[in-house]
Amino acid sequence: MKQNNVCIIGLGYIGLTLAVTLAEKDFQVFGIEKNIEKLEQLKKGKPHFYEKGLNQALLKHKDKNLCLFDKIPDKEINTFIIAVGTPVDKTTKMPQMEYIKGAVNAISPYLRDGQLIVLRSTVPVGVTRNIVLPMLKQKNVCLSFCPERTAEGKALIELKELPQIIGALDQDSMIRSVEIFSRITPLIVKVSSLEAAEIIKLLDNSYRDLNFAYANQVALLCKDLNLDADEVIRSANSGYNRTNISLPGFVGKRFISQPGFVGGACLEKDPYILDNLVNSNYSLIKIAREINEGLPVHVLERIKKHLTETRISEAKIFISGFAFKGQPETDDLRGSSTIDLLNLLKKSEIKNIYGHDFVVKQEDIRKLGIEPCSIEQGFANADIAVFMNNHKFYQDIDIESLVRKMKQGAFLFDGWQLFSNKIKNIDIKYESLGFKK
Repeated sequence: MKQNNVCIIGLGYIGLTLAVTLAEKDFQVFGIEKNIEKLEQLKKGKPHFYEKGLNQALLKHKDKNLCLFDKIPDKEINTFIIAVGTPVDKTTKMPQMEYIKGAVNAISPYLRDGQLIVLRSTVPVGVTRNIVLPMLKQKNVCLSFCPERTAEGKALIELKELPQIIGALDQDSMIRSVEIFSRITPLIVKVSSLEAAEIIKLLDNSYRDLNFAYANQVALLCKDLNLDADEVIRSANSGYNRTNISLPGFVGKRFISQPGFVGGACLEKDPYILDNLVNSNYSLIKIAREINEGLPVHVLERIKKHLTETRISEAKIFISGFAFKGQPETDDLRGSSTIDLLNLLKKSEIKNIYGHDFVVKQEDIRKLGIEPCSIEQGFANADIAVFMNNHKFYQDIDIESLVRKMKQGAFLFDGWQLFSNKIKNIDIKYESLGFKK
């Protein structure tokens, strides 16, 4: 059976990028978004988040082979793909399955013999078999888990280039799933079970989180030793094959990462989902997450130190970089270390805060309770300036002239060593992760 009719439940970062990609490959795609405000925006051809190339792709396929609804239409559907969110509880860090269960309940009345159900949301190991399968109520359908592993900012490219992991309930489910995803990418990795596919996404993100945590731990250590972490890490990586190695069958190299803030919807929750499976009092996964989550506290401490001569309530703080990362660029605030820092500043009675981002809309910055501004406005008479992500446009700003607009004795915290080579001869108190002027 040619599987040309696909219904995707959830049009967030995962679902919408997949929807336009499948539409480009001549599938008839029915996209379901329950949030009416977001749905109306999508129907006008405007994505509710920034992703390079997404706006053009949506306009190209909308109302043609990509149709948008708030509930499942009465149409012929060969395949359902569930792409809803799976957040963790902010207090307990336990994964929440309400959206998954809601999606399965929504599709249940429309299930017919021979249909394929694909779970694409990130879930704890065992959810597909132990929660989703029983909810299908013994329907004669196929079932697979095919995790999304794209990076925000280049999702439309990576959907076609990255290997697609597929774990299936049985052979028919595998064949059907391969038929769909092989039309997107020729790189298919079949694994032996649903559970193997579920854990792979968790491993990928937890491993990245661990690597970043190691670099950040090294950075804090170097600062205590009055060493430049950037110099130390770059030199350690230089030509030393035991930390800088090529892996057979993989493009690129693995090496000690550069320090920096770690965030995003995946890295703030996937390590916790995996850590919940660890049967030990000692967990590298949890420790790594705690190190990365602790960086905003470190920045707050550095800010407070440099405000000793200024009343905290009167100090002007300028923060640039609110999206959780700068490269590839995104406007996603989920899991942003900047939001964590902002909350800490507010608790410390620091109220005069201005914000800037190259991609995040000013109205979204204003919703955070601070005043949006340009970089020039932010630096003017500022006591503190903080750079929280590494957007490429920072390379083009004239940091020397901007620093001269700040108050006497001002402090610049550069979270990514964007300007360490440009401020050597400038009269400014300067620090980064792992470096102090």
